[in-house]
Amino acid sequence: MCTDNTGGVSDRDVPTGLLFTSVAARYDEFRPGYQDALFDDLAVLAELTPTSEVLEVGCGSGQATRGLLDRASRVLAIEPGPALADLARRRFTTERFALEEVRFEDCEPKELCDLVFSATAFHWVDPEVRWSKAALVLRPGGHLALVTHRTVGGATFDDLYEAARGLLATYAPEMDYEPAQPSAGSLIDAIRAESSDIGKAWFVAESKAGDTTAAEFFGEPQVRFYPWEHRYRASDAVGLLSTYSPYLALPPERSVPLLAGIEALIHDRFGGAVTRRYLTILALAERRGSPPGGTA
Repeated sequence: MCTDNTGGVSDRDVPTGLLFTSVAARYDEFRPGYQDALFDDLAVLAELTPTSEVLEVGCGSGQATRGLLDRASRVLAIEPGPALADLARRRFTTERFALEEVRFEDCEPKELCDLVFSATAFHWVDPEVRWSKAALVLRPGGHLALVTHRTVGGATFDDLYEAARGLLATYAPEMDYEPAQPSAGSLIDAIRAESSDIGKAWFVAESKAGDTTAAEFFGEPQVRFYPWEHRYRASDAVGLLSTYSPYLALPPERSVPLLAGIEALIHDRFGGAVTRRYLTILALAERRGSPPGGTA
């Protein structure tokens, strides 16, 4: 579906986004996956059929890809991180899956798809082109579907951040202290308040996405919410934190003692485990009219 004029990952890639490929195995092990109920809803809302073709933007190690393959004919995945791309290729050997190591911005479509899907990755796409590019590769009546996990308040992970203030001040003073997370209800209300535009709604759902509008290219989104929680043993909690970009950006001489200190805190103050509450968000919108610069 795509040709890449850059020869793969280029100097223009977002450095922070590409940090994840350096910890591909840890990313695959510790990052949370996606619920079957989400993909069941996606199939209905996007009107997927056994002949539907999907373009997955930023597939990572393929944590969401199985849900797509189970409900569509073919998935073309885009992943600029070589190590993550390698994990996905080894995970899916079916001819119905293909993967290209290219940024979405540098992908030139050779054919149109029925669904553009991105799970916890679309915020890395250049905000100046993300909505127009997604519309460009969709057939008339096609959909854009975005998914993310948000941490919400009410679990002991909140208390862990508070307990780790001293460690963060010592080893990562430049890292923003993570305040108490919003409740699931308040986050749902805030997203619904912006639900006339998937760009606005996605900025609330995933603040790293930036405040952009998409109404020129996509209709009013449909949004679904999936609350859940997970209990992390100390080593798993630290493993999860070690895959987040603020920790990956630290040099080892600071990240190693910081994470070791957090693990010790979990044992000393939380009985060896902490619980984290999540709200998984699905937002889906239909492409408006003809593709930008093309004809329907």
